[in-house]
Order: sequence, then structure tokens, then C-alpha cells
Amino acid sequence: MQKNHPTYKLLTGNRYWPLFLLLALMVCSCKKNFSSDQFEDDKLVVLAEITAGDSVKIPIGKTIKVENGNLIRFEKVNDATVTLTETNTMSWVLQPNYSPQYANNPTSMFTNKKRFKANTSYMIEINHPTLGLVKASTHIPTLPKLLSVDTSSSLFNDKEVFATTISWKDSLNYDEFYIIEAVKELVKNNHFYFYQGKRYSYDTPEGKEFYGQIKNTPGVKLLTDTVGLGKYVRLNLYTEDDLSENARIDKLTNPFRRIFFPDESFNGVIRTTRVYIDKLFFVDPKQKGRIRLELKSVNKELYDYLMLYEKYKTDFGSVPTSQLVSPTGNIQNGLGIFGGSTKRERVYYFDSLL
Repeated sequence: MQKNHPTYKLLTGNRYWPLFLLLALMVCSCKKNFSSDQFEDDKLVVLAEITAGDSVKIPIGKTIKVENGNLIRFEKVNDATVTLTETNTMSWVLQPNYSPQYANNPTSMFTNKKRFKANTSYMIEINHPTLGLVKASTHIPTLPKLLSVDTSSSLFNDKEVFATTISWKDSLNYDEFYIIEAVKELVKNNHFYFYQGKRYSYDTPEGKEFYGQIKNTPGVKLLTDTVGLGKYVRLNLYTEDDLSENARIDKLTNPFRRIFFPDESFNGVIRTTRVYIDKLFFVDPKQKGRIRLELKSVNKELYDYLMLYEKYKTDFGSVPTSQLVSPTGNIQNGLGIFGGSTKRERVYYFDSLL
């Protein structure tokens, strides 16, 4: 097993599928608790966690009633004008991205090559010819001050887990909201070689045949490059920390998608906690990848939204859906969330990627 230094990674794309599905369920089940026009069809939907270091990717769609009007699905939106403004000074127009990697997304992905910055405010405006103007703003916090991550294999309630002890230093001058999460990023290996200064792929029939002809040439060597597929499997987390907000959501013997900590009980000091990652998806021949463990600092709007998302994971199985309350996002004249985050990350390899 090896691990590397903290890095950034994208949080858009396929990782938003669960959020869109949850929103659809809540729109359907909670409709009678709200005014008749709040969840009407043709509402623009934005579910974007913008993260410092990531390139600009904003998933945008619209709601459509189907069947008898009680169900909601999402439809892609490609004819909107999307403008992103940084700290009220610089603005960029985003374009719909028709890359195959977004083809199966329930919404359209609007992108730009710019990258988000930490400790910076952003505003998004989406102008649609028939659905009107949708706005939202958020602030990306400063990077969390991760001090250490110690790991070991362990048991939690007779389940094999990957135990991690995480320590970080909170800032004294302002409120901060932290989230710990883990995903498995699916990857593939590209095999290649160089001959006379040119790169050849070994993964094609032509490249493999040509390699057989020149493999004994001095300097020719078969190389491997691990490439992320942009697909993620969320890993269950466990905690025994009574001071986590998860203790108010569900029994700590149950799994969570995320672990939540506001800094009100440890403002300005070092905080240490221990979480356990379910090993169920660690080694799977059909899902080779790397484990990404993340400590995030997020703004309050995103924190509250994801807290409710975590709560629905429990409530959907324990109370009638008619009693659920839909999360309140920050999208004016639309649905969803536009929230900012930063993160520190550790990456672990358990699969044989050869």
C-alpha cells in the first residue's frame, strides 16, 4: 500500500447522480407541504459543489413532471446563458460540454478552463429563454489545516474496516464547518512505450504488434500510466465520536456517507477524530481504483444542505415520506445548491492495478 501527498480532484460529473436522485424523491414526496408553484415542472436545477483547485464544471438541468404529475425527472438544459463572476470583478461565460464522459449525466455540464480559488466568493447567473433568471452566490473557504492522518486495519462491529485517525487545526477568527468523506475513484491503466521519440499505445492491436517487433531495441520499455475514469463509488464511513453531528442524525453503529463537525466546540484548537471506512469496495476486480480520503472545509449553505441529505438517508427508511421536509438550497428562482469547499486529501491504493 502506498499513499501520496494531499491533492485536489474533481467533484462534479457522476458523483452528483445521488444528489439529483435524492432531490427528485424529495420533490415528489414533499410537494403537498409547500405552495403549489414551488415544485412545478420546468424549474432550473443546480447541484454544484465548487472546490478550490477544480476546473469550472456546473451541472444544470430542469425538472419535468411525468405520468400523473406526481413524479419528477430531470432534463438537460443546453440553451441557457451561464455566467460565473469571481469576487464581483471578473466574469466568464460557461459553455455546455458535450464530452462523452457527461453523456449519461441527468443534467448538462457547463464548463470553463478557469479554476476555482480558495478564500474567494463566486456568483452564478443562469439566464434561460423560457425559464427565466436563476442566481446563486457562495464563498469558498480557506484550506483546512490538516496535521496528520494515521491509518491501520481494524474491526468495527465485526466488520473489516480501514481505521483513520485525523487531526487538524481550526482557525480562531471565523466559524468553520468540516466534513470527512471517502470515495473510491475508478481507474484504468494505459500501457504505452516510446520509439524514436514517438509515443505508442500498447493497448491497441497495432501497437501491441509493433511492440513485438521493436521490443529488443535499446531504450524501448513498456510503461504504465494510471488514469482516473471520472467515476466514483462512495464508501460508507463509521464514527464513534459523540461530538460529531452524526450522533444527532442516527445511531453511531450505522454507516454514514459523510461525517460532520462544526467548530463551535473546538474553535481555534486542534481537533482529532477517528473514522472507519468500510472495506466492501476496496478490492473488486470489476471496480479497480484508488481510495480518496478527504477532510473538507465547506461554507454553511453547503454544510446544511449535505447534513439534510445525510438525514434523509435515515428518514427515508424510518418515517413516511409525506412527513419529510425538502432541503432548502440557495438557488434563487430554482432548486438545488451552489456551495463552496476546499479539501485536503490522502490517496491509498489497495487494488492491484497491473
